[in-house]
Amino acid sequence: MKRAKRPLPKRRAKAAASSREVELLPPTGTDRSRGKSPLRELSWAQFDRLVQGLARQVKRKFNPEAVVGVAHGGVFVGGAIAGVLACDFYPVRISRRSRDKVVRSRPRMFGEMPRELKGRRVLVVDDVAASGDTLELARELAKKVGAAKIATACLLSRPGGYAPDWTALPTDEFFVFPWDYATVSEDARFDIDPERAGA
Repeated sequence: MKRAKRPLPKRRAKAAASSREVELLPPTGTDRSRGKSPLRELSWAQFDRLVQGLARQVKRKFNPEAVVGVAHGGVFVGGAIAGVLACDFYPVRISRRSRDKVVRSRPRMFGEMPRELKGRRVLVVDDVAASGDTLELARELAKKVGAAKIATACLLSRPGGYAPDWTALPTDEFFVFPWDYATVSEDARFDIDPERAGA
């Protein structure tokens, strides 16, 4: 003989309902925007495909002897392009920012442009070209140290904005790059204190 199911007390019924709701949600880390958000994530695999294509374009027309990557994002892009083209790579820091806040109207060089660029074909690389101020300053500084020829390349450029010599993807969309996650995890503000976390 089967027992009839008794109704759950209100509190337990509520908890059971909410646990069912949680099961219906998509797993953490998936995009639930359904295409409405202008933000896109770029994976390392997609980054690699874009860099390979960009490097091929550059090699056909320019074939640089050295690549200058503008920190932060241009270091990843420039380093990868230099690796594909088997040429020297030099990171430089040019920014309007200080501690992640825009503090100056024009970008400024921190440190010096490498003297090893003298007499060489140089490709200046950044991750995104918007106003082009950073790339133009890097170009000007490379010229001052005696670079023979200078060209620019970016992973992304904004239609209607600065046009680098080469770009992998002209787009108005905003991207989260793979290295953006590393920056967050290395930021001390996001460190977890095991005692406070209950570990």
